[in-house]
Amino acid sequence: MVKKIFGKWNIAESIFYVFGLALIITMSIVFKASWISAIAGIFGLSCVLFAAKGKVICVFLTWGMIVFYSLLSYQNKYYGEVFINLCLMFPMTVIQLVAWIRNLGKDHVVKVNSITKKEVFIVVLVACVAFVAFYFILRALNTSQLIISTISIVTSVLATYFQSRRSKYGFLAFLFNDVVLCVLWLFATLEDTANVAMLTAVALYVVSDIYGFISWGVLQKRQQKE
Repeated sequence: MVKKIFGKWNIAESIFYVFGLALIITMSIVFKASWISAIAGIFGLSCVLFAAKGKVICVFLTWGMIVFYSLLSYQNKYYGEVFINLCLMFPMTVIQLVAWIRNLGKDHVVKVNSITKKEVFIVVLVACVAFVAFYFILRALNTSQLIISTISIVTSVLATYFQSRRSKYGFLAFLFNDVVLCVLWLFATLEDTANVAMLTAVALYVVSDIYGFISWGVLQKRQQKE
């Protein structure tokens, strides 16, 4: 039952996961970050790594991350991040959960889906239009780091959409999103060093996204052979 839920972990995955958790906790203690920041980082790293392994539990971990990350973002006046997570990402992850459960293999790993270039083009086009709309909404809310926050919204929606479609492109979108978040939390860290814990966590997400994209590519080839 445990392996069905959490999957098999190789040595490299285990070392990176433990190292990442230890680093987030250490940075939180050293720089006296809030417990909210530490928990958000732990949930975030966990959900990315479990997503890379194609495990449904990643969605439940994402919900935990959404709650604590939204609280942290609100404290830093990143209202765009709050809007993303509560109003967009949470409903979309519910859809993702249903889609993944309906498409699980015998090993309880989600079946990777191949989407057409036409679908990717349409989704990206819609995202460009959405960028303009979100920009004016966030500007009205007096959001800090307006441009970066708007980009973060669009890339987050793209990433969650692709993951709901069970596409490896979700990791590429999250990679771009997490690079943007690194910039966002760098600014926050310059104002308050306690935010370095969240910056550290997001940097770890970037590495995890790259691994996730590679992992799903391998997983897709294996599933096609089977």
